[in-house]
Amino acid sequence: MGKLPRVTATAVRRLLASVTIALGAFVATLALTTMVSRHLIFVPDSNRFDVFFSGARSASALGAIVAVVVATTVRSPRNVFVALGFGITLLPITVLLETSSQLHQRGLAGGLMLGGCAALTGTRDRRILQCALAVGVVSAFTAAGPLEFSRIPERYADYLEPSPQIYLLVFLGVFAALLVLSGALSMFDAPLVESQGTSRVLLIGITVPVAWLVLYWLSVRAVGSVGSGGAIQDRWLLGLAIIPLLVGAAFALPGVSGSVVLAALAYLATSSTTAFGASAAVASIAALLAGAAVGWRRLSPLTGMGILALVAVAGIFSGYPLDVIDGVANILLLPFATGLIFASLVPTTSPALTISVTTPIVISIPIGGDFGWTAYTPLTPIERTFWPNTWQWASSGVAVLSVLVAGAALVLLQRLRGRESAAA
Repeated sequence: MGKLPRVTATAVRRLLASVTIALGAFVATLALTTMVSRHLIFVPDSNRFDVFFSGARSASALGAIVAVVVATTVRSPRNVFVALGFGITLLPITVLLETSSQLHQRGLAGGLMLGGCAALTGTRDRRILQCALAVGVVSAFTAAGPLEFSRIPERYADYLEPSPQIYLLVFLGVFAALLVLSGALSMFDAPLVESQGTSRVLLIGITVPVAWLVLYWLSVRAVGSVGSGGAIQDRWLLGLAIIPLLVGAAFALPGVSGSVVLAALAYLATSSTTAFGASAAVASIAALLAGAAVGWRRLSPLTGMGILALVAVAGIFSGYPLDVIDGVANILLLPFATGLIFASLVPTTSPALTISVTTPIVISIPIGGDFGWTAYTPLTPIERTFWPNTWQWASSGVAVLSVLVAGAALVLLQRLRGRESAAA
């Protein structure tokens, strides 16, 4: 009779730990992805070097670097809680008080929280906690749009002064309470798993966001060429540099830990920048959880890659009236496949997982980049067309190519490192 209560208590502790990690990752990702930039980038004939040290883009890159540093170098659970405490304390200040360094303070807070949560996944129950971290991050991408538009009407978002993100403070308060409870129950007191190649991991974790900032700067400069031969139409070519960057990072990480970086590449290539409504966001998060459950029971990352390739193909139907095909693929298939892939590739090292989940935060491939002063809604009816245009063919083709490269690199990485392990 005494065995059943112990099993139940263990299940409750694991559930509480997973919810804590998922909510912490959710809040940190919202903090890093819903920042309002004070710098418009549509400035013709300008080098715009301020991209590297001001604005939301550089702030999110700072957050990613801080997260990797925390997950890689902090080796004591007590110190991890200290880092999380700093992040939890700093974030409300950045939300309520407007200062000249507000964006970068917010990036620092988000990075401390995300890196701390990633570090805690290296204590015990690594697989379930790392799966919870990935689910929390991807859920934040889906929920960010409905949460933001719930406080500012979409059509006026470019004209109104942003109001405090009260929802973010509410989520933060719940996370802080769960974290205190987790500490009281000693759920994260086990020694953290040591990771290999600390210096190499740090170099990769810093290189990825910095290299993306360089690509983003080049994209900004391309906007300045809008009046000279339509050079802006070719800005998506810069996004191709992301493929060798992330594949190289995956192979440079120790062992097969870089597999999750390839998962991030596949997700990044197929994810949509379109904000869903509340009902669609709920359906998307449910599909994400379903995919994670399937991947938990049956390891099938390549199946997930194949589904993402189908999502990329559906991109050719993004025009009206066939856009429902692309919409269903993005709302249901994309999150299902993402959950399936990540659940199939964990456990891994905490630093590698951190690089993976911060990659979609800091990198925005120029294929889907929107540049301009505000949104534009035509006053004339949208013309019906049942044939994709050149832009849809090109963007979908590049997305399919990215997913195929990620899948092939995943197979090659696992085979090479498997042979190395067998030889050793």
